[in-house]
Amino acid sequence: MNTLKMMQRFATIALLAVALVSCDDEDPIVEPPVTSGLEVIEGDITASRSLDASKKYLLKGKVFVQAPAVLTIPAGTIIFGDKASKGALIINRGAQIMAEGTASSPIIFTSNAPVGYRNRGDWAGIVICGNADNNGNANSTIEGISATGTENGLYGPGAGTAINNQNSGTMKFVRIEFAGQELSPDNELNSLTMGSVGSGTTIENIVVTYANDDAYEWFGGYNNHKYLISYSAWDDDFDTDRGYSGKVQYGLVIRDANIADKSGSRAFEASSNSNASATPHSAAEFANITVVGPRVFASSINANYQAAAEVNSNSALKIYNSIMAGFPIGYRLNGAGATAAATGNLFFRNAANTAVSGGSTLPADFATTNLVLGDSASFVSQVWADAPSFSNFNPLLAGGSPLAASATPVAGFDAVTHVGAFGTAAPAGWFWGSAWIEFNTVNKVY
Repeated sequence: MNTLKMMQRFATIALLAVALVSCDDEDPIVEPPVTSGLEVIEGDITASRSLDASKKYLLKGKVFVQAPAVLTIPAGTIIFGDKASKGALIINRGAQIMAEGTASSPIIFTSNAPVGYRNRGDWAGIVICGNADNNGNANSTIEGISATGTENGLYGPGAGTAINNQNSGTMKFVRIEFAGQELSPDNELNSLTMGSVGSGTTIENIVVTYANDDAYEWFGGYNNHKYLISYSAWDDDFDTDRGYSGKVQYGLVIRDANIADKSGSRAFEASSNSNASATPHSAAEFANITVVGPRVFASSINANYQAAAEVNSNSALKIYNSIMAGFPIGYRLNGAGATAAATGNLFFRNAANTAVSGGSTLPADFATTNLVLGDSASFVSQVWADAPSFSNFNPLLAGGSPLAASATPVAGFDAVTHVGAFGTAAPAGWFWGSAWIEFNTVNKVY
């Protein structure tokens, strides 16, 4: 090989090495962020505004949508969050977001870092605030927001009566990528944070990838959801607190064996209020969730992983007909005073399927109302159609699996027979394989 060809080959290898930088590397961005050709959104939105899908937008700083304004985002719109200014979108009480994508033309919120250099925490995330109940203050400040006005970032009934059926808008077929920022210890913005959001709000078919803190967190409220995905979150996937009492059906959690938060990472972290007299207490219900934990993909995992589901004092979290696999602990009760329940679930490939602490007691019938299997890799191939791969996971049940027809329908949820989010084929509402689902968001060109 002559010298010129050798130099060309080394140059090509160097370029490929740069292009393959992982999302989880801590190296600084070596190319400038994407700003050219973007229309900037910043400051308060005080009058109703509609975006244009033919344009691309840059979210700079904390953008508050003030009541009674409505922010309308059409299908196919792309909004980049600015890292330098910690871009965030906050829907205040009484305002609305109308973000209705489609399965083939989703709305995308993502990082403005260059392709290949995007990383979790590149922008701050989306917050929706409402006037429904919570068990904190009537004017609570959402975690991660320093309220600078009379309404900015506040959630709860305020001076009036709680509006538990309030409509804060619609989000459908939306991707939220690389969001969440720690503003101070234990004071973080998540990818999607909801405070006292009412049941009139529609939020479904959402994909969160590479969350820097929690993928979804609820503080009080009664909003319901379907088709929620969390891929490679840093901390928790579904974090319920301060009296959240909605219903969530069909969810998929996929965890990276190497990535977990120092506070302890879980698929479900269920909290309420340590004060037993503070009501209403959290009573969220989840059905048909597939949790694919880190031990499904690797025998050695980040030491900060905790339980697939951890239920803390006074939370009445209920989980039905779900698959909970691949964590150090499958189901942990941590504190007395709650009426939590788990029935019809499959627990397997966990180092330990159950644990108790804080004065709690595991129900005596836990092993009979759930299918509790051992920590064997052989069970994995019996559950899923394909060998699990973190980068390309097929969540469909294996053909002939008894899990496809063993679920007992639960009141208040769609009556389906499969355990977990999927049967042997994807249910119609998932639109599996459509553009709204994308996991390789580090290298996606927008």
